[in-house]
Parts: sequence; C-alpha cells; structure tokens
Amino acid sequence: MKKSLLIMACLGILVAVFGSTPVMAQGLKKHKIVIPRNSVFVLNYFGARDAGIYRKHGIDLEIDARPFKGFAASLPAKATMATTYPGTAAIARINKGMDMVVIGGGLTVMQEVFVLKNSPFKTISDLRGKKFASWSTGAGAFKATRAAIIDGYGINVLKDTNFVQAAAPALFKLLGKGDVDSMFNISSLTIAAASEPDKYRSIFAPNDYWKKKTGNPIVWSAPIVAWRSWVEEDRARAKSFVAATHESFEWLRKSENLDAAVKKYGKLAAVKNKAQAETYKKWLKERKVYLARWDRETRRKQWDFLKMAQKHGVLGKLPDMEKHGLILE
Repeated sequence: MKKSLLIMACLGILVAVFGSTPVMAQGLKKHKIVIPRNSVFVLNYFGARDAGIYRKHGIDLEIDARPFKGFAASLPAKATMATTYPGTAAIARINKGMDMVVIGGGLTVMQEVFVLKNSPFKTISDLRGKKFASWSTGAGAFKATRAAIIDGYGINVLKDTNFVQAAAPALFKLLGKGDVDSMFNISSLTIAAASEPDKYRSIFAPNDYWKKKTGNPIVWSAPIVAWRSWVEEDRARAKSFVAATHESFEWLRKSENLDAAVKKYGKLAAVKNKAQAETYKKWLKERKVYLARWDRETRRKQWDFLKMAQKHGVLGKLPDMEKHGLILE
C-alpha cells in the first residue's frame, strides 16, 4: 500500500513538473506575420521572439521574412492578418473597400534624404530640378516624406525634381557614383548611409521635421495594421499582439539586445558591419526609430499628419479615424 502511494506521489510530481510546458504551449495563440527582409523589423521581431516576449504575452509568433514586393502584397492577400505595414498603402487599401484598421504604433519615418558629402546641396530646396531618387513611390515612408517636403519647402519631388526610381541597392550605387543627386532609401540602406558620414550627408529627415513642427514623430512608415475581422474574432489576441510588438520595439533599444539580434539575424536585416550596428544603436536610443504607443492622443496626432498629406494632394480620401484607428482596450 505504501509502495503504491509512493509511486502515485512520484507520478504526480512528474506531471506537475513536465506537464507544465505543454499546457503553457497549448495556451498560446498562434499568429503569423510577414515582414520585409533587409529591414530593422527583422531585428525586433526575431530578437524579441527568441527572448520570449511574444510567449509572455500569450502569442506563438511565426515570422515570414520576404522581399519588399512580397511583403507589400501579404496583408491585402491575407497571407498575414495583422502586421506592421506601410501606413499610407493601408489607407489606400481602406479607401478601396478593404476593411483594415490601424491598431498600434510601429516604424517611424526614420529614412532620410542623403546626398554625397562633397555635393553642393545644403537643403531640399537645392534639389529642385535635380535628380531625386527613391526605391518606391507607394511606400508609406516615401509618401509621408513627400508630404513633409511639400509642407516645409513647397517642393513636390515627383514634379519639381528629375525623379528617378530604382531598386534599393541600385539607388545606393547610383548615389555613390554621382549618377543621381540624392537618395531616399529603405531603412537598412538609410542606416548604411548614415554609418558613413565621411561619404554621405543627410539634408532632410522627415521625422525630425515633423517633431520640430508638432512635437510628434510620424508612424506612417509602418504602423500595426490588421483586418477588422481578425481583431473582432479575438480582441484579446489582437491586444496581446500589439502589446508584445510595442515591447519588442523597446526591447531592441537596449544595446545588449541589439547586439544579440544583430549577431543572429544581422545578415537577414542587412546589417553588414559594426558601424551600421552602432548607427542603429544610436538612432534607437535617440528614438528616431519606432513609436511604441497607440492611445487616443497618439492616434489623433497621427491623423493630423494624414490631414496635412491630404491637403497637399499626397493622399486622397481619409478613412474615419474612429472607425479605422482602433484603440484596443
């Protein structure tokens, strides 16, 4: 009898110890995101997932890193139901009838307009009639920057410059050879340029411009955007995903976390050397990268930027803020 009781007690301990992990795993809610390769998103998402941040919030996160074109097509095609996504592109999709909602902060417009250090150009005004190059005309960062330049300088880069569009890596080479006068590029190549101050010089930072004018960053490079049906299916899951993603932004600001993420995922994020990693570190500490909040005041200020972009003809119809800018409480 005593032997039987002892065996049962031991079994109970084994179940308590080894049974806890499967139970916890079963409680996680699966979610797949699609992100662009060669971007800072590789670092915060993969790094924070490895650090257990998403599991802490009850999310079993699957990450699909794609070339930019595949990433841009992912949310409309429902390859993901919620991810950080080009904000002005999301606005355009909403205006076409896709029932998407902005539910969280995201990547600020960290990209800047660079020229060669020894060029004669001092401000955006000097680029009127010159070769202004970008990898995209539809990306959230480009549209936001275009609006900010019109707002601050009265220059529409699509009309008032000799506009050049090329793939992101090609842009970098074109500027390096002097075949274009300026470059507005993806986040990783923005960092690459900023990490070489002896060769490249920034003449316009849209995020800095807007913060100086209004006190607020611009999140429309890529806020957290979701299909409304996904949010309504499980609002608690959506809230947890947003909270975990906001925490992932703050997690990456710590130098030791950035170092760990770059060590493991630097190649996928296109961080090619120590100078680039140190530039990321500096910009993250200065909060030039990421907006990790989404409350009523933040939402209102971000919609104010959209109104400015609409006024200057960069955006058309604006979706209703209350309907398409959700606060998950």
